[in-house]
Amino acid sequence: MKNSSPKGPGLQQRILDHLATPKYQPLSRPDLAKAMRIDSKERNQLRQALLNLEKAGKVISLRKNRWGLPETRETITGSIRVTDKGFGIFIPDAGGEEYYIAKDDLKCALHEDKVTIERLPPKPPPRGRPAFKNPEGRVVQVLERTTEEVVGLLKRTPYYAYVIPDNLRLGHDVRVTEVEAELGEIPDDYKVVIRLNEWDDPFKPLSGVVVESIGHCDDPNVAMQCILRAHGFRQSFSEAVLAEAASVPHELRPEDYEGRADLRDRLTFTIDPETARDFDDAVSIEKVPNIGGASHSSQSDGWKLSVHIADVAHFVPRNSAIDKEALHRGNSIYLVDRVVMMIPTELTTKICSLNPNVDRLAHTVEITLDATGEIIDSSTCRSIIHSDARLNYEQVQAMFDGETDESIPAAVVEAIKELYPLTRTLRKNRTEAGSLELSTPQIKCLLGEDGKVTSIKKGEAKEAYQLIEECMLLANVVVARKLKTAEWPAIHRIHEAPEEDQWAKMGAELQALGIDALPQTRADINAVLEKVEGKPVEYSANLAILTNFKRACYSAESSEHFGLAFDDYVHFTSPIRRYPDLVIHRLLTALEQKAKQPYRTDDIEGIAAQCSRTEVEADAAEKESIAMRRAEYYRDLLTKGETGPYKACVVKVLGKGLLIELSDTLQRGLVAFSSITDDRYELNSTKTKATGTRWGKAFQIGDEIEVDLVRVDIARNFVDFQLTGQQATATKKGQPTRHRKNKKNTVSFSGGSKYGAKPKKRRKHK
Repeated sequence: MKNSSPKGPGLQQRILDHLATPKYQPLSRPDLAKAMRIDSKERNQLRQALLNLEKAGKVISLRKNRWGLPETRETITGSIRVTDKGFGIFIPDAGGEEYYIAKDDLKCALHEDKVTIERLPPKPPPRGRPAFKNPEGRVVQVLERTTEEVVGLLKRTPYYAYVIPDNLRLGHDVRVTEVEAELGEIPDDYKVVIRLNEWDDPFKPLSGVVVESIGHCDDPNVAMQCILRAHGFRQSFSEAVLAEAASVPHELRPEDYEGRADLRDRLTFTIDPETARDFDDAVSIEKVPNIGGASHSSQSDGWKLSVHIADVAHFVPRNSAIDKEALHRGNSIYLVDRVVMMIPTELTTKICSLNPNVDRLAHTVEITLDATGEIIDSSTCRSIIHSDARLNYEQVQAMFDGETDESIPAAVVEAIKELYPLTRTLRKNRTEAGSLELSTPQIKCLLGEDGKVTSIKKGEAKEAYQLIEECMLLANVVVARKLKTAEWPAIHRIHEAPEEDQWAKMGAELQALGIDALPQTRADINAVLEKVEGKPVEYSANLAILTNFKRACYSAESSEHFGLAFDDYVHFTSPIRRYPDLVIHRLLTALEQKAKQPYRTDDIEGIAAQCSRTEVEADAAEKESIAMRRAEYYRDLLTKGETGPYKACVVKVLGKGLLIELSDTLQRGLVAFSSITDDRYELNSTKTKATGTRWGKAFQIGDEIEVDLVRVDIARNFVDFQLTGQQATATKKGQPTRHRKNKKNTVSFSGGSKYGAKPKKRRKHK
């Protein structure tokens, strides 16, 4: 006989009592309803009761949506990384091994959410499949939802509208519950921004409210706008910000000159990229006779280097509309086809920019150096300057290469010739003090009128860039020391040393390149860099070192900058494009004027955290924009039949194939093991080498190979290659290897993942 209706407060207790019976085995909701004799018409109440109990932590949902009482298990806090295959990888906050989270065990967790999980007991792998190398877990609770807004493609069914996210890792379409009224009717195939609703029931769809319409998916400009919005940025400024920018005078007023050092008579020039529209740094160099340093017993000639930085802080008061927006953005963003400025261009390209042949306000760092590059004296001041010339890196590099450019004033040419040996001395001193001289080539995408990439070039005006770089580094160090001496708070630029596992991986990759080194210090790294300089392996060695570094960030605490070997370092020289620099300018001005500190320590901590976050997002957006346009470039090459061969270098050995990088363009792509038909390949323990199980042929990082272009996935920005001449008989290296007697079958992951890849059996050799 059926029980009475499950409505009322007694249902939850009945569930708990049933689950607590000694012989109870976890059941799915339909089976539990049958066991509890709950009518099919009333099972919605059962479902809601189970969810309420789960939220209260009194019951748990197990594998295959079976329900049971929670066991006493320790939970672990961390973040979830969802793969494009749908399962998750859990990274504990405390470090240690990662956890595999099956798709059903993600519950309501989304990519990059902060969650707690519980470890699941080990279980035998499915028949014919390898055991998981990682422990398995199940999401217990979502602690923090990192994704609040999603960019995607709007679609409609006869019954509802939904959004297909651009980020495939989200793993769910988003049901549209509402469209903000001012947006009106949005057509299908428009890219939109949807703000997610609260989601705590995995049996209900993920939903949200459409808050912005970006444009039709076929509009070339929309793709870049989607990248920006996905990372929390907008290209346009609000009306309030633009109105405030318009109110700033376009010319200097008499009151702007007051209280400043007049440095207009000094020969001053800027050197920037050819495409730059704003110039936030300029330099002057003067010979100073008869100076001596602590290491000199006699007087000798030296130099006064003046680094002039645009005084943006003079035009952007703290807590103004422009300032708040600049803090929100954190930095300017350099996409492949546009620059999204931190501050409106009405300021950055006009009154704030150190344009040539006009008076401009600056904050100047004056540094007196002896002939050996030792700092004898330094000072800072608010100034007014008059730039005599605007140069670009290519012009200056051509000068260093012996070419003559009549467009550059003769006095400026002489000044650069004097500055060049000084900056080389500064660079030499810095490297001798331990600063790392990693050298990786830069890539420049040349665009056509339609915004698409027409060609990709490698290389840069290296010496010209280093000339300015050394001046800026020196100015940043001087300002950092001044603030530290005054014991004022500051936003420090820090770079922590690698962790033990990073050192180990770095050493393993260098060993795989044939470099007999296991670095553990900066000096060890510099010894490696010196050893490989000018050799074919130089680029691969630099890459092996660089990819095993921690990321530099901003901090309220002073700490060493590992890469530069500076005890204390700040960013001061780019206030047009970096918010921390603007903060440092305000602090320095207050210190010079003996005014009250403009920031408290907790202010600095919040700004440092915000700017570190926006820097990460900006870098990701920049890389995505480049990957998108480059993928389109290689798709067009594939369409035209220009498939290669291309020279490439193996940069990583993955479970599913070789990650390679083209030598000419640094385009990365995968050569899947499934496309290498001569053998089946197994990875070594350090994942630096893959060896064929039959013929012993091997691939390892640093290997130079030739590849053909075979596939381009525009949706994922993936470019796939295969070994050139793969259809031909592969060259055999050595004789077939014998199997150990205790291994009747081995498995190959050809094209699969280490998490549940489908293995292929290999027959024994005869």
